[in-house]
Amino acid sequence: MAEQQVATYSDKPISEKQKEKEFDEHTSTYAAFLSGTKWSVISTAAILVILYLIFVH
Repeated sequence: MAEQQVATYSDKPISEKQKEKEFDEHTSTYAAFLSGTKWSVISTAAILVILYLIFVH
């Protein structure tokens, strides 16, 4: 089942503990984005090489 998330808004400044948690989440998300981008570029390059070898060579 899908996890339910509730968005809330507050004018209060966030605590240091919350900042650390937010930074950890951001770091892991960014690392996953970079990994996904790297593998999509590698996959695209491999597909282009294969297509070149099939149709041109």
